[in-house]
Amino acid sequence: MFYNQLRTFKAPLILVLGATFLFLLFQLTRPLQQPLYFPETSPIPSPLHPKVAVFSGYAKEAVEKEEDYLPPRPDYAEQDLEALLRGNEDFAQGDECSSFPRFENIEFQNPHFQHVQHENLSYYLYGAYYDRRPTVPEVMVLVMVTTCTGPYPATHLRMWFEGDTRPELAILHQTKLAWYVTWGNAEGLAYPTLLTFRMQSARIPQLVSLVLGNTCAVPQNALKVFQPPAEEEEEKEAARPNPRLRTGVCVKFLRFPDSDMSERLVEWLELMRLLGAGRITAYDIGELHPNTSRTLAHYTRSRDGLLDLRKFQFLNDTKGYLPLKMAEVLLYNDCLYRSLYDFDFVAVMDVDEVIMPLGENRNWPDLLEDLQAEDVNCTARCGYCFQNVYFPKELAADETIPEHFYMLRHLVRVAKHLNPNLAIKCLHNTAHVTVVHNHFALDWRDACAPLGVPIDLGQLQHYRHVDNAKTLEDPPPKQDDNIRRFQHQLIHNSMAIHRQLGWGAY
Repeated sequence: MFYNQLRTFKAPLILVLGATFLFLLFQLTRPLQQPLYFPETSPIPSPLHPKVAVFSGYAKEAVEKEEDYLPPRPDYAEQDLEALLRGNEDFAQGDECSSFPRFENIEFQNPHFQHVQHENLSYYLYGAYYDRRPTVPEVMVLVMVTTCTGPYPATHLRMWFEGDTRPELAILHQTKLAWYVTWGNAEGLAYPTLLTFRMQSARIPQLVSLVLGNTCAVPQNALKVFQPPAEEEEEKEAARPNPRLRTGVCVKFLRFPDSDMSERLVEWLELMRLLGAGRITAYDIGELHPNTSRTLAHYTRSRDGLLDLRKFQFLNDTKGYLPLKMAEVLLYNDCLYRSLYDFDFVAVMDVDEVIMPLGENRNWPDLLEDLQAEDVNCTARCGYCFQNVYFPKELAADETIPEHFYMLRHLVRVAKHLNPNLAIKCLHNTAHVTVVHNHFALDWRDACAPLGVPIDLGQLQHYRHVDNAKTLEDPPPKQDDNIRRFQHQLIHNSMAIHRQLGWGAY
């Protein structure tokens, strides 16, 4: 009976099996296609060789998701200058004294500097910032000028506000040189300078143009103004119960083209986080080892956000010691004005330096609160500065600590701190400082001068070679293991980053 039933369904079965075979054959022979959720061309670069570290005789690897190798996304909140100018080209048809700048009229020295010539002076415009700290708000224009002694031409600032077709005009209020003439005054060099313009209204300009000489001259430059947060946000922040002091870090341009500094930078960045840094601002000049770039990219992503790594390119004629130092000063002041409303204090230092709290304090906010409480002779201090002491690699390292932790391994320092007037680094009060240099504030308002911090409360630990080789032996070096207070947490946090970067699990 079963045989008779099978004969009855023979034709339909053959038809179904045949259709199934043809369908499978078609699927196997057609061209392969990527799923729709992948782009046709993957933007993911070929990963570099992951680092593998061996501990206790075994090795492990944990590779991060490949999308984490993607470079950080651009900040679309900041409107492109060219788009802004071209979108308002109709305003350029106004009368001569209020004409809007044209993108075609701007002479870009490079993507970061606009060049304006006035007689024998060259101005290289870098940034514009709104400063609401003084009673009368100001716009600060950060430039490089080919003089540090003057005279300067008559200078005005043409300011445009969102939605308005006519600008306001402000006369130069003050020229603040971010350089001492005694440090170097060579002809033709461009010196970091802040130009101050007082506002006539409470509005914040969107765009400004520097006008040299004739106030009705057609503007040959245009800078977007770095926008502060709304005053309501600041008031809300200030109203928080028991608010902690907010601290940030300003670092110069990073230049490590040949050496992979990944391990050193992870240790340093994680220590900065433990000390209380809310953000580190540094500058990328395109001279980083590929592995180092990938490591820093991790810290720039939104899920971490500790690092703001900003692109920078030197002026074309930047060669020699002085131009490099002046470029550093320019960037430190850019960082200062970008940090005004985010932090109460900013530290200016290099990635081989640590402002280390000593005694009972383990972070900068606690240290600063104690320093302010003890500073009975001054109601407002523009900053606190720390003496330099070297932890050179020539002195014995602690071999019990993994090689990935340079600072934790180097616990021996030279016996004496440098003179308080040499190579100090400071925590600057953003409520008062107006111009900074690598080592100290150059100008401030409504505050007392910087205060030197006693070496039993804090010091600048400098992990580099010494200036005088004799100090490696005489006086005898000292063991200084204060960083061991952070050892467990620093290793734990750094190892987590190592694993996320695919260097291995330890």
